[in-house]
Order: sequence, then C-alpha cells, then structure tokens
Amino acid sequence: MYDFTNLTKVINNKHHKTETFLGENDMNEDEKFEKLNMEMFTKFMDKNPTYATFLGLHDPYDWLLPDGSSKNVFEGLELAEEWINKVRSNVEYEKLSADRKIDWKILEQMYEKTKFQIYEQRAWETNPDAFDDVGGIFFIMLTRDYAPMEKRVEAIVARMEKLPKFLKEFRTRFDKSKPVKLWTEIAVESCQQIPGLFQFLVASTKGVIPEELHNRLTKTVVSLQQPVKEQLQWLQTLLPRATGEWALGKTKFNKWLRLRGLNMTADEIYKLGVKYLKELKQERDRLAQKIAPRKSVKEAMEIVQAKAPKTFEEALKATKEAMEKSREFIIKNDLATVHAEDKLHVEETPAFMAPLLPFAALIPPGRFDRRQEGIYIVTRPRDISNLGKHLNYAGIPGTAVHEGFPGHFLQCAMSNRGSLVRIFAGGTEVIEGWAHYCEEMMTEHEFVKGVESQFMKANDAIWRAVRIIVDVKLSQGEMSFDEAVDMLMKEAGTSKEAAVAEVRRYTMTPSYPLSYLLGKHLILQLRADIKRRMGKRFNEKFFHDTITANGQLPIALLREVFDVKLAELGIKQPLAH
Repeated sequence: MYDFTNLTKVINNKHHKTETFLGENDMNEDEKFEKLNMEMFTKFMDKNPTYATFLGLHDPYDWLLPDGSSKNVFEGLELAEEWINKVRSNVEYEKLSADRKIDWKILEQMYEKTKFQIYEQRAWETNPDAFDDVGGIFFIMLTRDYAPMEKRVEAIVARMEKLPKFLKEFRTRFDKSKPVKLWTEIAVESCQQIPGLFQFLVASTKGVIPEELHNRLTKTVVSLQQPVKEQLQWLQTLLPRATGEWALGKTKFNKWLRLRGLNMTADEIYKLGVKYLKELKQERDRLAQKIAPRKSVKEAMEIVQAKAPKTFEEALKATKEAMEKSREFIIKNDLATVHAEDKLHVEETPAFMAPLLPFAALIPPGRFDRRQEGIYIVTRPRDISNLGKHLNYAGIPGTAVHEGFPGHFLQCAMSNRGSLVRIFAGGTEVIEGWAHYCEEMMTEHEFVKGVESQFMKANDAIWRAVRIIVDVKLSQGEMSFDEAVDMLMKEAGTSKEAAVAEVRRYTMTPSYPLSYLLGKHLILQLRADIKRRMGKRFNEKFFHDTITANGQLPIALLREVFDVKLAELGIKQPLAH
C-alpha cells in the first residue's frame, strides 16, 4: 500500500513546512517527485475542500466550502499549471521509476484536460447548478461512517452556515454568460429538492446526536430556506436569456477524445457502436425466442419485467443480497483480491440526486478514509408501475456486479491503495469499461446465469451500444434531445422517465456515455493480448488485480503498466497498442 503518512503531516501543518517530513538531501528522483506532488496536492485540497472530503481528508476541510465564483475556477487552472511546471523544472523524467513516469504523464494529461474544460467546454459558466458542487457532499458526510456522528454533524452545520455566501459567489459566474436552458431547468429541479435533503438530515439525526447540536442543525436548516428560495428565483430569471445550445460540436468533441488518449476518432467510435448494436440485437432476438417463442422482444421483456419485487423496499433488499452473493463468489472462485475490511452499503438514492440517476450508482469510498466504505445508491422510480423496468429479478444481479463486486466498488477500493497522483487520471473508459466487462466476465463464470438474465444482459449491452451512438451524435450536435430519448426507448426498451434522465446527463458529460461499451471492448482486446503474450502462464486474477489496482488509468497508460509487469516476469514483447 502507498504510504500517505507524510501527506497527513503536510495537511495537518497549516504552514506546509514540508522540510519537517522529508529531508532535502539524499533524495532520489522518485522521492523528489513524491515530495513535490504532496506539496501541490495539499494546495489543491485547500482550494477544493469539498473534494477533499470526498477523498476522505476531513480536518480541516469538512468545515469549509470553496469560493463559488469563477475566480476559484481559474485559480485551479493556475495551480495545475504551477504543478506541471514545477515537475518539469525539478524532476528528471528519465531517472524516474516506470510507475512514476506514468504518474508524470497523468499530470500532463490533467493539465491539458483542465484547460480544455475551462476554455472550450466552459460548463462552469453555462451550467448554473450550484448544488451539483456541494449538495452530494452533505449526503456523503452523513452516510460515511468515518467519524462519530456528532463530529460529522458539527461539520455539516458549519458548511451549511457558509452556504449562503457560496451561493452568492456562484451566481456571479453568470453575470454576463448565457447558461444552457436545459441545464438551467435541471438546476431548478435540483434546487427544489435540496430542502428535502436538509429535512432528511434533520430527521435522520434526531435522537442520535446531543439535543443542543440537533437544535442548531434544525435552526440552520430553517435559516437556509430564504437563501435557497433566492437561488431558485435567480435560476428562474436565467431562463428567458438561456440558450438551447449545449453540444460541443464535432471539432471540440474530437479534440476531447484525443486528450483522453483513446486513439480513436468520433466516427470510428460511432461505427463500433453501430456494429455492436446490430450484433447485440440479434443476440437479444435469439434469447427472446427462448423466453417467448414466436412472440416479440417487447413481449419477452414484459415477461421478464413482470418478475420483479412488489415494492421498492423489496427491490432494495434484493439488491443488497445480490451484492453480498457476488462478493462471496469472487472470493470463492479466486477471481480477484477482496479485502475483508472493505464494506459496501446499499441505500436509496437521495431525492435531489434522482433526476440525473434513474437506476443506480456508486458513491465510492474515500481515498484517505481509514476504512474503504462505499455507498451503492438505488433510485426509486417516480412511477412505481415502472419498478419492473428498473429493478427486476433477472437484472438485479448484473447491476450489483457492475456497481459492487467486482465492479466499481472493488476497483475503487483497490485503486485507492495506489499512487497519489492517480486520483487525477480520469480514465473513464477503464472505470466504466471495467464495470461493464465484469458483467460479461461474471456471466462467463456463471454467476449471472439463466436465459432471462442473459436476455437482460444483452438488453443492457444494447443500451450501452445506443449510448455510444447517442453520445457521439448528441455531442457533435447531430441529434436532438428528443431523438436521443426516442432511440433509448425504442432500442433498449427504456422507460421514458429513465430515458429523459439519461439523456439529461449525457448532454452534460460528452464522451462519458460511450465509455461503457467502448471500455469493455478495449479491456477485452487487452485481455486477448495478455493471453497471447503469457500463454499458459496467463492468470485471470493477475489480469483483474492489475486493472483494479490501476483503476483510474486511461487505457493507453494501463497498457504501459502491463508492459512493465510482464517485463518483470521476463515477457518483453510489447502489447499490440
């Protein structure tokens, strides 16, 4: 495990006197690089206290909110530039170890991607959802058991008391800009849900914390009614001048794909999505005939969706059970390393997050928390008649594999034990691709089995193929919002409620939706390459553990990790990059 003792000392030292923990003399290049990264990382956390909490760094960050204005946005870019310039000036790349060379490349990519997001994507001045920055952190602080509840609530209250100032600062970003109408409408909905989150905090802590502290929390929540109301009114005043344009466009979208290091153009990725969609539909048709001979796919889907929990509470229980079974299966079959102390909790998605999360998601464990604990959130359908479309018995195991074991949670818990810099790697195609690959792999090992589960897996894969097509077309401005919704409903059988929520998120996250199936495709290619190189020495656990330990890395850098590891085993032929 990577040693973060020195980092903790830096963060606890408000003057950041780094010489107290690492001497200036007799350092090799890796040690110089590590020292510099610790210094810059601490500066970055000081600017982004909510992100520090998310990572599991709590004192003093849990009591703070960032500057909400654009000033903080550009100071973050200046910090990234300072970081990479210091690395280039003070560290000799060729003298670094292979692992630290990869970290250097991550910092280079982080800087270039940050510049793109600020100067070309510009969501900071077109998406007016202030609670996207701070809302989820209150839920994380309440549900992650990293400190006594009393201490966590004290910090929550301190942050709440700073919220009015943050909201005023945030609004200054939009004095001259044109926000996106769709994103403004989503921000209105999110703002309307925030009082419900605050009331949830009050209700869930009653009788759990001292009465005096609970009274302070209640009083603070009441005091926030007016600032939240003002924020809502401000959002509504933005609507008349909001723009309908949110797409990146072809040139910017392709540039973003290059910055991600995918080595594929948008057109190439689109064609891959079309190819997969055709093949997967044929597979779904074949399985549908086994479920409902001589009937349609829609009728087969209705049969499968009818076999569902009767209530959302039953569905949540079934999800917990599926998650636990998948964990036991991984351990029993020695498919990947699982640490006994790592825990995953299953909870209902908070109402304020539900508009953008129609199904399920993982709130990952904090990188620096003493225990690796995650929260697997499951969304209650607005219309309970859609429960079978969202949470049926054939589909629940696959989703549990994707979000929990050996999917996102295991990957996060393992990669959190690695290099500090890799927090910033952002390899979405490996993060989402790994979870999607796990669905395939767990079917190969017959954890996910039965024709109805295979049918749902094929349908889910169709959904991911549609995501590729929709993502490329939406991001390039070649498909409308309604056309994207219709395609999800038609091709993947998604309910309109879920399809609308999905496409809303797609518009905000260009190139993220395509990462699921593309990532799985690239990981399967990688596995084939590793098998070819290792021959009889190939070990599935070795392959899986290498990916989970490096779970944030983009695919190109992950391949470099395998090159290094196989060279250590005496296998020097490089992978087919």
